[in-house]
Amino acid sequence: MNGADYIAQFLADRGIEQIFVVNGGAAAFLIDAVARHPQLDYRCFVHEQSTAMAADSVWRLTGHPGATIATSGPGATNLLTGIACSYFDSIPAIHITGQVNMRESAAYMGAQVRQCGFQETNIVAMAAPVCKYAVQVRSVDELRRELSKAYNIATTGRMGPVLIDVPMNVQQDEMGDEVVYDPIIGTDFMPIPEAAALANRLNDFFAGAERPLVLLGAGAGLSGAADAILTWVERSGVPFVASWSALTFFDHGHPGYCGPIGVYGNRGANSILQNCDRLLVLGSRLDNRQRSGNPKAFAPGARVHVIDLDGEELKKYGPDGYEVTHIDLRNLPPSLDQVAPSSSQPWRSYVATMREDFLGRDISTFANRNGTLSPYLVMSRLNGIMDTDAVVIADTGATLCWLYQTFQRSHQALHTAAGNSPMGYALPAAIGAAFAVPGRQIVSINGDGGFQLNLQELQTIRHYNLNIAVVVVNNAGYGIIKQFQDSYLNSRYEASGRGYSVPELADIAHAYGLDYRRVESADDLTGDVLRSDRAVLVEVRLAPNTLIEPKLEMGRPINDQFPYMTDEEFAKANPFVSFPRSPI
Repeated sequence: MNGADYIAQFLADRGIEQIFVVNGGAAAFLIDAVARHPQLDYRCFVHEQSTAMAADSVWRLTGHPGATIATSGPGATNLLTGIACSYFDSIPAIHITGQVNMRESAAYMGAQVRQCGFQETNIVAMAAPVCKYAVQVRSVDELRRELSKAYNIATTGRMGPVLIDVPMNVQQDEMGDEVVYDPIIGTDFMPIPEAAALANRLNDFFAGAERPLVLLGAGAGLSGAADAILTWVERSGVPFVASWSALTFFDHGHPGYCGPIGVYGNRGANSILQNCDRLLVLGSRLDNRQRSGNPKAFAPGARVHVIDLDGEELKKYGPDGYEVTHIDLRNLPPSLDQVAPSSSQPWRSYVATMREDFLGRDISTFANRNGTLSPYLVMSRLNGIMDTDAVVIADTGATLCWLYQTFQRSHQALHTAAGNSPMGYALPAAIGAAFAVPGRQIVSINGDGGFQLNLQELQTIRHYNLNIAVVVVNNAGYGIIKQFQDSYLNSRYEASGRGYSVPELADIAHAYGLDYRRVESADDLTGDVLRSDRAVLVEVRLAPNTLIEPKLEMGRPINDQFPYMTDEEFAKANPFVSFPRSPI
């Protein structure tokens, strides 16, 4: 077999069945090899960015890496936004790019020129900062070695995407019939901690605590340890909060769950976190959407202990005085079985009150004041009418906030590109989900702004007859940016309202052969609004200046969000620690 055939066989041997592609000259041999392989097939997209975003969904839903093939130059560079989504969220994906023949390359010519071969681009250098590993192979021997190495790097340790750049001559060179895979090459190795020693360390951490709390991060789910951790939480009686990226890994009806935390977090969950005296963080990088821009104001009365797979992440916490443990969370449960925190009765009563007052409650004010449709009511109704095992994929901005602030998961898959959070993610990611888990209900939830970045993929939906519900929440502008401009730029809606427009979405739906439904009131959100015998575009019309509520504004701790509580309400919600109300 030649190099292209070898790549196809290697991917098939790893259990990958579908490759997401946009064709081009430097990728044609690769795609032809996939097409000829009896265990593989390709799925065509309209834009390479979409292939990478679709591949990002595959692992989240199946536990197998998604894979793409793109051509050199612009085809490869178009992958980068989607690759970054996977990198920041620790999602493995395999990206194969074609490259010009080595004899046409600048390196071969020995000249420091910008480009020799047509569409020659140094994609490895460009992709390296958002890949766990990126490499160009220059011979069939390198291809054998690097494919195995890259796959193992992608799927071990703190996972992430990899890119293998393959010149056209290597694609065509003969390689023989043996496919090499060595699961040891390139893997991350961490020693398994001694359970009793780690348990002793955690018991020392919790000793004397009256107000313990656990923060569940995505790492707990990505490691496969979430169920065991939640069993321990329930047995020990310690309440827990969660990052947004962790929300897909547990039933939100869990008795210890208090809500998501952060800048757009649940008001009650934020208050609980800010009032605890011990905070155990499991697999979260504590980005500034969780701690805010002022980490010193985060859990200020607590000892904080962070357990994480990535030692580099743990280095961040030296200035904060956090305790840290560097282990793979999959090895944590045996130690937790020996850890028994205690909590005071006042703390248990306070947590129960905060859950009752805020968890699952719509505390928004804009819709009530203005007599308009509430986005929180919309998300709650959509939550109630979708399948219990639906796949729900969110885009970014205000629509993402409204969904994640409201959604109550039972068995649904719920994800977004959390760290990169680009406009345009939810539509191609939903297509990837439809290919990965056929038969499940797929719901893509977009704002009108994000929807327009990849709306060309409606043709992919139509071509493959994918039954996806594409929800577009249309507030005629970039809502999250307009709210920022309200706070800091005297409501000058430059390039968020002025200069921005939305096409007639009904016309878009009809042009691409989709069903169309329009929602203007809660009464329109009936049980069949998401259902059709083909894809459906559901346009939800909101008032242009609909707010995200609650929302943290700059300089305040996360328990002091807009709309602001009265001083009396704030004091009641924060009985254990004193906080300044004015911006810091």
